[in-house]
Amino acid sequence: MNAPSKIETGTMTSKGQILIPKAMRDAAGLVPGQPYKVTVNGEGQVVVTPLGFSLEEASERSRRVREAIMAIAGKYPNPDGMSTDEYMREIRGSYEP
Repeated sequence: MNAPSKIETGTMTSKGQILIPKAMRDAAGLVPGQPYKVTVNGEGQVVVTPLGFSLEEASERSRRVREAIMAIAGKYPNPDGMSTDEYMREIRGSYEP
């Protein structure tokens, strides 16, 4: 694990609650309403991380998405022979996002 670039301190409430400073939440990828996990590492440090895809799960998911895209690529050609950009210009008109 990388060494922290900044150290924040605080005080635990009588109910055992702690405040994680916004900069630390942002750095860890924690967002309101998102599930998280709390673990204790081999050095006895408490580690809070968002629940979600591990790196392996994320790469497997990316592989499956790429596979699905490649499976349909070219199966639905534009009958007018236009490129995607040309077709988008035609249906959007002069609108540019």
